Amino acid sequence: MFYQSMLRFTPHFSMLLASVALLLTAATAVRADLVSDWNALALSSMTTTEDPMVAHDLAILQLSMYNADQSIEGTYNTYSYGAYAAPGAGPAGADSQAAMIAAANTVMQYLYSGSSSEATSLYNTQLSGIADSQAKTDGIAWGITIANNLLSARSADGSADAAITPYTPVGTVGYWQQTSSAGALLPGWGSVGTFAIPGTGSYMPSLPGGSVTAYLQSSQYETDYNQVKLLGAALNNVTRTSDQTNQAYFWAAGDGTVKMTGMWNQIAQTVATNASLSTAETAHLLATLNVAMADASTVAMASIYDTQFWRPETAIANGDIDGNAGTTVDSLWTPLIKSPSLPEYVSLGATISEAAATVLASYLGDNVSFSLGSDINGDGSIDLTRNFTSFSQAANEAGMAGVYGGTQFMTSVTDGKAIGSSVANYVLGTDFALVPEPAGAVLVLCGGLFLLGARRRR
Repeated sequence: MFYQSMLRFTPHFSMLLASVALLLTAATAVRADLVSDWNALALSSMTTTEDPMVAHDLAILQLSMYNADQSIEGTYNTYSYGAYAAPGAGPAGADSQAAMIAAANTVMQYLYSGSSSEATSLYNTQLSGIADSQAKTDGIAWGITIANNLLSARSADGSADAAITPYTPVGTVGYWQQTSSAGALLPGWGSVGTFAIPGTGSYMPSLPGGSVTAYLQSSQYETDYNQVKLLGAALNNVTRTSDQTNQAYFWAAGDGTVKMTGMWNQIAQTVATNASLSTAETAHLLATLNVAMADASTVAMASIYDTQFWRPETAIANGDIDGNAGTTVDSLWTPLIKSPSLPEYVSLGATISEAAATVLASYLGDNVSFSLGSDINGDGSIDLTRNFTSFSQAANEAGMAGVYGGTQFMTSVTDGKAIGSSVANYVLGTDFALVPEPAGAVLVLCGGLFLLGARRRR
């Protein structure tokens, strides 16, 4: 983090920072709720939306707010990618908060028209806190422009067609067979345009041995098979602990919930508030978080439909024909959690969670304590709350929940985590960087003025 690096730079910087912080507190109020309120409204509108699309839409929402803010304030580099060019400098003197509010409302009205009344209400409430002025008027107009430009750039990214892309399961040994009446989930999502990474191909892993047949006949598959058979069974399970059962239900993120992506956004909102991040810092964090989860999801979905590996319940019912002497059939075996309607490899939940944890740890350090509630049955109420002492702990739980729930093999979890980490580190290394700053002694001498001008809390 910026502050951590500067404290390492000079022992006198901590005293300077403390003095500046007092000035900042007296001069302005932190308004990070502006960003989180729109994020929370979006999550409440997405309970019937699948994880990859949740991440995609939240990335658009947060990027519009981020670019609206930073094209005026200039603390961070604005976002650009491919055909979408970074916006130029906003109107001189424009109110950046008005721009963010207008950008968010424009995106929500376009993507989730069913929530238009709630979005309008939030829009009016937030704008009422800003005095009428030319700066406010200019900010609103600029925010609308920012949002429309980003929506236009993403309009042909393939997301609209991902659910209707033709797909027929292979249906032979080792390949996915539908386990419910639901159709294949978003079979075309692996072709959706990314937000930051240059493409999915270099991030897609391969099964051990390089093919379905080689993996089925390997000792690794035997280990994976027998692990999930023991830990993930719905009935008469004496191996899985009560806490592991709770983890499986907690992270299931089924229909009617905010999904796995939403849970990580809730974590981000909580820790941003606890850390007293400013409006700009919160927008920066949530934009980075959702871009990383969106691109990681796209890689995972590309791998899922490229490999088309079967789910544990199909595998365990056919252990006698997989070519592996170490796997035995249990025709009555069922998973604790209902299997999602898509192939198994890789774990989408593990991928999303590792991407999120990597981003959050890069901002705040890994060892951050927080609590999170989970709506297990999708009725809108919190059924279970868990406490965490680090982002990595939560990500590990989210990945293992698939094994405890009987829906994922361990190799799928491990390889999904690798995708999430790689994608997130790419995003962190190439986008959303701080605007270049003065170096060395100049920064120390000018630190107070620089922080007041460029890092002020709004």
